[in-house]
Amino acid sequence: MNYEDLKAQVEAMDAPQAKDYRELLALASIAGGVWPQFGEHLERAEDCRGFFKAIYDDDACRFENAWAYWAKMNKEPWADRFEPERALRGVLLENKGLFLEGKGNELLIPLHGRGHGANVYLLADSGFNAKAAELYGSINGSFSCVGIELEGAFDVYRGHRTLIFERWTIDKLKRRAHGKGQVRTGCDCATPW
Repeated sequence: MNYEDLKAQVEAMDAPQAKDYRELLALASIAGGVWPQFGEHLERAEDCRGFFKAIYDDDACRFENAWAYWAKMNKEPWADRFEPERALRGVLLENKGLFLEGKGNELLIPLHGRGHGANVYLLADSGFNAKAAELYGSINGSFSCVGIELEGAFDVYRGHRTLIFERWTIDKLKRRAHGKGQVRTGCDCATPW
């Protein structure tokens, strides 16, 4: 398959799919072709869906924007393709999510799939493709979630029945490394909400 065929197939899609596939094409394209890392995927593909699926299936592409968009669009169970520091799989969702508990306080983080199994992951800073997930918020302190004890600053992400804690790397000035944010130190987490 060549780039012109790919573009023509995307432009010919019916309305419900066209928006997503146009976005995928934009993420995979540069200067009238595809990014060099996607060249072999395009050559081997028989159609546009096969091209984007081949990108998703290739672990070397896990940090690419097109990979993340495909994963989110198709609600793929992608989190296992990264290397977690800790993982807890198959946690039964008895409520409409999972509780985060710390110093007498509880926060319910909503997840889809009540009655189904969910997965909880602890990942290093920049240890996964965050564009495939939904940022729920950030937290700093000592807390636990389904028996996993956590201490420090974390971004909390949600995916398809997946809860991800991304550990912040903090510099000497109590700022997040890589310029992503700052740790708030003036909060008293012992105060009930």
